[in-house]
Amino acid sequence: MYNDIPCIEKTVIRFPDSLKLKSCMLSRDTVIQGIPFKSGSIVGFNEHGRLWRCNISHETIINNIPCKAKSEVEFADDGRLLMCTLSRDAEIEGIPVPADTMVLFHDNGCLFKCNIARNVTIDGFPVKSDTDICFFDNRRLSSFNISKETVINGIPCMAGTRVWIDKNGRLSGCTISKDIDINGVTYTKGIMLAFREDGGLINV
Repeated sequence: MYNDIPCIEKTVIRFPDSLKLKSCMLSRDTVIQGIPFKSGSIVGFNEHGRLWRCNISHETIINNIPCKAKSEVEFADDGRLLMCTLSRDAEIEGIPVPADTMVLFHDNGCLFKCNIARNVTIDGFPVKSDTDICFFDNRRLSSFNISKETVINGIPCMAGTRVWIDKNGRLSGCTISKDIDINGVTYTKGIMLAFREDGGLINV
């Protein structure tokens, strides 16, 4: 036992200066900092003794997220999940996420990045299935593949291409679906346009 952690002796690694436990393989099922781990899992800690990066031996439910066996999980200092691979289909913050997706979270616990299982509408935008989507830490959509041609802030965005949105929900960039005129300049279908937060066009 190391700091009440049931470690297999030969797997123990310590921090060289403090000699605190850095990682080990568990000899039996145990609960660490409120998280249930199965025997054979490799648990890692930061220098403050908090769970950090682990490799779980069996499917484990962490913060209500089903995490896949024999995959890596990562934690924030406060114990919130930062990363895992889903063991099965799940709904996270209302988003349908397919099994085997690597899911990332912001430090505040909000969803940062995942794949999406089906076409849905998020923040009023049509989001294409089987692609990754990203969010800001305020849960607003950040980037996604658009499922159908859509006009966003007066700009026609091409179906099936990547779209970027700022924290205020305004368009940051997309591939245009038809020729358009902006301030007397014609931009042709298929080019990507990028915009500042004030709506001004950025030359790319």
